Amino acid sequence: MSALPYPPPPELGWYDEDATVMPQQTAETQPAANAQPVASAGTTTAANPPTTAEIAQTTAQPTTASQDDDDIDWEGTVLSTAFTASAPKQEYELYNEQTGQRIIVDTGVLLGRKPSQDLPQGVKAVKLDDPTRTISRNHAAISFDKDGLLWIEDYDSLNGTYIIRDNTETKVEHERMRLQAPCTIRIGDQFFTFEQR
Repeated sequence: MSALPYPPPPELGWYDEDATVMPQQTAETQPAANAQPVASAGTTTAANPPTTAEIAQTTAQPTTASQDDDDIDWEGTVLSTAFTASAPKQEYELYNEQTGQRIIVDTGVLLGRKPSQDLPQGVKAVKLDDPTRTISRNHAAISFDKDGLLWIEDYDSLNGTYIIRDNTETKVEHERMRLQAPCTIRIGDQFFTFEQR
């Protein structure tokens, strides 16, 4: 089996950067010592320096199409906000008055009686004290989105996850729900106050 032929390198001028690279002059490419510079239309030689009017005309000329295209391409490129902005740094606290347990929520957190440790980067597992044995192994999760908004999700726990605000209890089920502090979160039979620090 013969080796695959590789294409030849691109010719000079293929890339935009090539225009700014001056080729090295060798003995073959250097002009002869007695050769006179040849002036073409619109150019000057050392014997005829450019006038102020010619300099102004040269600098006032419009840019080439390739330079315009580069500017258009760059201006038209919009990076995703996931690359250009990260979620605001915020810190919240879950506090269970009955057990005295305090949990800092400053990143995604999986809550449970014995939560899984096999988690994506940036998510932490927190073991909840469970004196009433009503908390599931992987019970619920709190997460931030890229805009810094908080969400809570129940993982099909046996005794449910609830958000309590203004004496109204809302069950978190089937899909994640928006979470806003301050409120109370009931996980199983354990009540946690949830506040921003």
